[in-house]
Amino acid sequence: MSDTVGHFTTTYLHLTETFIYQYLIHHDRYDPFVCATFGENLDLFEFEPRDIFMDLPRWSPRFWTYGILAKLGIRDIGDTYYPRVIERRDPDILHAHFGPTGVDLAQHREPERKLVTSFYGSDASQLVNENDTMRSNYQDLFERGDLFLVEGPAMQEKLLELGCPQEKTAIQRIAIDTSRITPAFPDTDSPVRVLMVGRFVEKKGLPDGIKAFATAFAGTDAELRIVGGEAEYSRDRLEMIANEQGVREQVTFTGYLDYDEYLAEITDCSVLLAPSKRAASGDSEGGAPTVLLEAQASGKPVVATSHADIPYVVADEETGLLAPPGNIPALADALRALATDPDLMTQLGRAGVQRIQNRHDITTLAPTLEKKYDQIR
Repeated sequence: MSDTVGHFTTTYLHLTETFIYQYLIHHDRYDPFVCATFGENLDLFEFEPRDIFMDLPRWSPRFWTYGILAKLGIRDIGDTYYPRVIERRDPDILHAHFGPTGVDLAQHREPERKLVTSFYGSDASQLVNENDTMRSNYQDLFERGDLFLVEGPAMQEKLLELGCPQEKTAIQRIAIDTSRITPAFPDTDSPVRVLMVGRFVEKKGLPDGIKAFATAFAGTDAELRIVGGEAEYSRDRLEMIANEQGVREQVTFTGYLDYDEYLAEITDCSVLLAPSKRAASGDSEGGAPTVLLEAQASGKPVVATSHADIPYVVADEETGLLAPPGNIPALADALRALATDPDLMTQLGRAGVQRIQNRHDITTLAPTLEKKYDQIR
């Protein structure tokens, strides 16, 4: 009988966290289940077995008891619902996605039940900068937990700075299913179409991206398309910036899209622009946006920044062009360099396909994750 791994996350599943789903459906030697407090997009990420607290029948005594305890601040769902799931499923591995979930699960780690925690970004930056209690909780987590996974060396360094023992950390790259992506190299005979993707939060650098686009292409037939939606600030703010820069008629906002529609946007673009940077709050990408992987897998060159683990994902001058975070003129120069050199666009696009297939395909990384589980058993 296979060993069992429980994947725990607060919400199953945000559209930006498809990498969790990829591991769930590609396990081989471990039987997975997923456990969460909230459910989203369940029709897009169908998976069983799953235990989601908000899916409990409203007549269930547990739903009301656990919900009231959490609302009153007496015991949160991690202290009530998770233990029942763990007792019933009896997993050999607890895999927490994001640091706070690891904190919730630390008390359930046992000699025969190991705890793995994956960190992704704000959970190792903004959260601990703003919350001294969480920083203290992490010290307990680092002591109790068996393995802490990050997507690249920059994120690994953040964990070490927080006090995580180096021997307990390991890099596990973000995985995508490249079989779902058909490379479509830039159409160099058509007007330039730049694509930005992300929630409207400071660390994504979308205002910088609009300004760089305007510097490079204002008054031309180039188009900027922005996939994503409101979070820290509104679409109105971005529209105002585009208007001030004289490119409002060249900018299209699509809102959030489902995965296939989102991939279609990548297929149709000329270049992916990702102007990520550290926010004033301390929030950062931590690793690198998944869209960088999907764009390269699609054969599209990338213009991005040297922020967080982006240089670990995008090879500068090989699969894309990198600029310092917040440097709008450098981002604009990179965009112009691609627009004026069709051969370079195609060259970077082809190299990107190869890089992602070699380094980030789920069929390679799922067995790698299971080997990491084996090593702590």
